[in-house]
Amino acid sequence: MFVQIGRRQPPEGLVTLFLECHGRIRAFTEIALRLGEQEDVPPEEVVDASARCLRYFTEALPLHIADEEESLLPLLRGREAAVDAALDLMHAQHEAHDPLLAELVDALRERRGAPEATSARARLATAARRAQPELLLHLEHEERVLFPAARRLLTGAEEQAVLTELRARRHR
Repeated sequence: MFVQIGRRQPPEGLVTLFLECHGRIRAFTEIALRLGEQEDVPPEEVVDASARCLRYFTEALPLHIADEEESLLPLLRGREAAVDAALDLMHAQHEAHDPLLAELVDALRERRGAPEATSARARLATAARRAQPELLLHLEHEERVLFPAARRLLTGAEEQAVLTELRARRHR
């Protein structure tokens, strides 16, 4: 009998990767919100957490959006009317998020640069409170409609092709 040491890793699937990204979006928006709402955070922690959030929102999140817009959307488009409507909504939401994310990034930069300033903390709280519900609504829509459609409609070869695109996008 073979004994497995450590956790068994599930096969890397496209929807699993998207769901993991969604988990990170939720986590970093929550961190940004706490950075804006909590008054007693030590300045060095504010600087570190703000920098991590900035890195996520300026580097990783744009890659995730590109994954959806450039890889998932073209493959699912035209297969079912309901999926096309969901893709249209996803795209419109991505565009609507641009100003919210720009405001959040600016507020994170200000908070990082002035970790003890009440005005920087308040600005970040406002930006995070605006962005978070919109992002959560968007994630829930994708998880409820698009990800099940991807599981149902994409062939194994198509899923592998998208996974290859996602990996290549991160190694540019």
